[in-house]
Amino acid sequence: MIPEFKVCVCIGNVPFDAVPGILEKVEMAEIRLDLAEFDEAQMRSVFESHPNLIATCREGKHDDAARERVLKSAIEYGAAWVDIEDDASVEWKERMMAVVKESHARLILSRHYFTHTPPAGELRTIAGKMFGSGADVAKLACQVNSPAEAAAILGLYEGFENLVAIGMGPLGVITRLAAPFLGAPFTFAAFGDNLPTAAGQIEYSEITSLIERISAYG
Repeated sequence: MIPEFKVCVCIGNVPFDAVPGILEKVEMAEIRLDLAEFDEAQMRSVFESHPNLIATCREGKHDDAARERVLKSAIEYGAAWVDIEDDASVEWKERMMAVVKESHARLILSRHYFTHTPPAGELRTIAGKMFGSGADVAKLACQVNSPAEAAAILGLYEGFENLVAIGMGPLGVITRLAAPFLGAPFTFAAFGDNLPTAAGQIEYSEITSLIERISAYG
């Protein structure tokens, strides 16, 4: 048997009208508010409709003030989790962490490396600091360029609880599938024909089926 886990569907470039149908079918979802085109009423409808949603608003489309407003609204409407980038500006990060900690939501601190996988020792130090800062979950996502890097990511689970360590790109796919068996509370997936929000995301029904089949051998 594997520990309790969930497959978290990433929802980004998806029309609002399609979102309710997806949420009816999944236990957990990440709402990428930097990619979605929701007005305030639609955002409220989304977060009030499901008990286990991550609110994420990455840098790029919105400035920090707008991202703060969006994430505060998501919390008000019922977001269960809020993902804050660990390497965001210190002032903004600390302010948002305080907002999350004063709310009902739980805090995910995340780091993304889009070109490489740092040395395992460096990643362990970063994960430890994120937990030390008060993260309920620490997320590390790294571009995997070799089998050794995939193995290094999987090795991070030793010594940490509530860690989500995943690889991006084709060679990182195995880390997404293995994560639940190594103690991750959830792993990420795409849904149906919708565009994945990161390279290497497996489609929801496929990864769910694979996890169930592997679990059957336990």
